[in-house]
Amino acid sequence: MNTDTPHGGDLDPATAALAALAAAHRSLSAVIDRELRAACGLSLAEADVLASLARGPDGRQRMVDISGQLRMSKSGATQIIDRLVAAGLAARESSATDRRLVYAAVTTAGRDLLAKGAPVLAAIAREHIASRLPGADLGQLTQALRTIAGMSPPEASQRWTAAT
Repeated sequence: MNTDTPHGGDLDPATAALAALAAAHRSLSAVIDRELRAACGLSLAEADVLASLARGPDGRQRMVDISGQLRMSKSGATQIIDRLVAAGLAARESSATDRRLVYAAVTTAGRDLLAKGAPVLAAIAREHIASRLPGADLGQLTQALRTIAGMSPPEASQRWTAAT
Protein backbone atom coordinates (compact mmCIF):
# COMPACT_ATOMS: atom_id res chain seq x y z
CA MET A 1 0.00 0.00 0.00
CA ASN A 2 1.29 3.48 -0.89
CA THR A 3 1.60 5.79 2.10
CA ASP A 4 2.30 8.89 -0.02
CA THR A 5 -1.40 9.64 -0.24
CA PRO A 6 -3.14 11.48 2.62
CA HIS A 7 -5.25 8.47 3.60
CA GLY A 8 -2.75 5.74 2.76
CA GLY A 9 -4.70 4.60 -0.34
CA ASP A 10 -3.17 3.50 -3.60
CA LEU A 11 -2.51 6.16 -6.20
CA ASP A 12 -4.56 6.13 -9.36
CA PRO A 13 -2.50 5.09 -12.43
CA ALA A 14 -2.01 8.64 -13.74
CA THR A 15 -0.87 9.96 -10.35
CA ALA A 16 1.41 6.95 -9.89
CA ALA A 17 2.93 7.63 -13.32
CA LEU A 18 3.44 11.30 -12.42
CA ALA A 19 5.12 10.36 -9.14
CA ALA A 20 7.40 7.86 -10.90
CA LEU A 21 8.25 10.36 -13.63
CA ALA A 22 9.07 13.04 -11.05
CA ALA A 23 11.29 10.62 -9.12
CA ALA A 24 13.09 9.55 -12.31
CA HIS A 25 13.54 13.20 -13.31
CA ARG A 26 15.08 14.10 -9.95
CA SER A 27 17.38 11.10 -10.02
CA LEU A 28 18.55 11.49 -13.62
CA SER A 29 18.89 15.28 -13.39
CA ALA A 30 21.17 14.91 -10.38
CA VAL A 31 23.31 12.29 -12.13
CA ILE A 32 23.53 14.29 -15.36
CA ASP A 33 24.39 17.50 -13.52
CA ARG A 34 27.06 15.81 -11.38
CA GLU A 35 28.68 13.97 -14.29
CA LEU A 36 28.66 16.98 -16.64
CA ARG A 37 30.19 19.17 -13.95
CA ALA A 38 32.91 16.59 -13.35
CA ALA A 39 33.67 16.05 -17.04
CA CYS A 40 33.37 19.57 -18.42
CA GLY A 41 32.49 22.00 -15.66
CA LEU A 42 28.99 22.58 -17.02
CA SER A 43 25.74 22.28 -15.12
CA LEU A 44 22.83 20.52 -16.78
CA ALA A 45 21.11 23.90 -17.27
CA GLU A 46 24.21 25.40 -18.88
CA ALA A 47 24.61 22.42 -21.19
CA ASP A 48 20.93 22.70 -22.16
CA VAL A 49 21.35 26.37 -23.05
CA LEU A 50 24.54 25.73 -25.03
CA ALA A 51 22.84 22.90 -26.92
CA SER A 52 19.89 25.18 -27.67
CA LEU A 53 22.25 27.82 -29.04
CA ALA A 54 24.10 25.26 -31.15
CA ARG A 55 20.82 24.10 -32.72
CA GLY A 56 19.87 27.64 -33.72
CA PRO A 57 20.49 29.14 -37.14
CA ASP A 58 24.16 30.11 -37.31
CA GLY A 59 24.58 28.77 -33.77
CA ARG A 60 22.58 31.55 -32.20
CA GLN A 61 19.18 32.17 -30.66
CA ARG A 62 17.15 35.04 -29.27
CA MET A 63 16.80 34.96 -25.49
CA VAL A 64 13.02 34.57 -25.76
CA ASP A 65 13.50 31.50 -27.97
CA ILE A 66 15.92 29.91 -25.51
CA SER A 67 13.62 30.47 -22.56
CA GLY A 68 10.64 29.13 -24.53
CA GLN A 69 12.43 26.00 -25.75
CA LEU A 70 13.82 25.15 -22.34
CA ARG A 71 10.71 26.19 -20.38
CA MET A 72 12.60 28.64 -18.19
CA SER A 73 12.11 32.29 -17.35
CA LYS A 74 13.82 34.95 -19.45
CA SER A 75 15.75 36.07 -16.37
CA GLY A 76 16.89 32.49 -15.73
CA ALA A 77 18.08 32.16 -19.32
CA THR A 78 19.83 35.53 -19.07
CA GLN A 79 21.67 34.48 -15.91
CA ILE A 80 22.88 31.29 -17.55
CA ILE A 81 23.93 33.17 -20.69
CA ASP A 82 25.84 35.66 -18.51
CA ARG A 83 27.82 32.76 -16.98
CA LEU A 84 28.46 31.20 -20.39
CA VAL A 85 29.61 34.52 -21.84
CA ALA A 86 31.93 35.08 -18.87
CA ALA A 87 33.41 31.62 -19.46
CA GLY A 88 33.90 32.28 -23.19
CA LEU A 89 31.41 29.56 -24.16
CA ALA A 90 28.84 31.95 -25.62
CA ALA A 91 28.79 35.50 -26.94
CA ARG A 92 26.18 38.19 -27.33
CA GLU A 93 25.53 39.50 -30.84
CA SER A 94 23.40 42.39 -32.02
CA SER A 95 20.91 42.00 -34.81
CA ALA A 96 21.98 43.49 -38.13
CA THR A 97 18.40 44.58 -38.84
CA ASP A 98 17.00 45.53 -35.41
CA ARG A 99 19.28 47.12 -32.84
CA ARG A 100 16.85 46.16 -30.06
CA LEU A 101 17.42 42.46 -30.66
CA VAL A 102 20.32 40.74 -28.98
CA TYR A 103 21.22 37.15 -29.74
CA ALA A 104 23.26 34.68 -27.76
CA ALA A 105 25.63 32.58 -29.85
CA VAL A 106 27.66 29.51 -29.04
CA THR A 107 31.41 29.96 -29.47
CA THR A 108 33.88 27.41 -30.75
CA ALA A 109 34.90 26.75 -27.14
CA GLY A 110 31.23 26.15 -26.30
CA ARG A 111 30.84 23.67 -29.17
CA ASP A 112 34.01 21.90 -28.09
CA LEU A 113 32.71 21.56 -24.54
CA LEU A 114 29.37 20.22 -25.79
CA ALA A 115 31.27 17.61 -27.82
CA LYS A 116 33.21 16.67 -24.70
CA GLY A 117 29.93 16.19 -22.82
CA ALA A 118 28.28 14.00 -25.47
CA PRO A 119 30.01 10.74 -24.40
CA VAL A 120 29.12 11.53 -20.78
CA LEU A 121 25.43 11.76 -21.70
CA ALA A 122 25.66 8.58 -23.76
CA ALA A 123 27.21 6.71 -20.82
CA ILE A 124 24.48 7.97 -18.48
CA ALA A 125 21.82 6.87 -20.97
CA ARG A 126 23.33 3.39 -21.17
CA GLU A 127 23.92 2.96 -17.44
CA HIS A 128 20.80 4.57 -15.99
CA ILE A 129 18.20 3.86 -18.66
CA ALA A 130 19.12 1.27 -21.30
CA SER A 131 20.64 -1.21 -18.83
CA ARG A 132 17.46 -1.17 -16.76
CA LEU A 133 14.90 -1.68 -19.52
CA PRO A 134 14.46 -4.26 -22.27
CA GLY A 135 14.70 -2.78 -25.75
CA ALA A 136 10.95 -2.88 -26.41
CA ASP A 137 10.24 -1.10 -23.12
CA LEU A 138 12.88 1.48 -23.93
CA GLY A 139 11.21 2.26 -27.24
CA GLN A 140 7.81 2.53 -25.57
CA LEU A 141 9.22 4.78 -22.86
CA THR A 142 10.82 7.03 -25.45
CA GLN A 143 7.58 7.36 -27.39
CA ALA A 144 5.53 7.94 -24.25
CA LEU A 145 7.86 10.67 -23.02
CA ARG A 146 7.84 12.37 -26.44
CA THR A 147 4.05 12.30 -26.37
CA ILE A 148 3.90 13.75 -22.85
CA ALA A 149 6.38 16.48 -23.80
CA GLY A 150 4.45 17.25 -26.98
CA MET A 151 7.56 16.70 -29.07
CA SER A 152 7.83 15.21 -32.52
CA PRO A 153 10.49 12.47 -32.83
CA PRO A 154 13.00 14.64 -34.74
CA GLU A 155 12.58 17.54 -32.31
CA ALA A 156 13.04 15.26 -29.31
CA SER A 157 16.19 13.60 -30.60
CA GLN A 158 17.75 16.92 -31.58
CA ARG A 159 17.65 18.09 -27.97
CA TRP A 160 20.93 16.36 -27.22
CA THR A 161 22.39 15.26 -30.53
CA ALA A 162 22.28 18.27 -32.86
CA ALA A 163 24.46 20.32 -30.57
CA THR A 164 27.60 18.34 -31.12
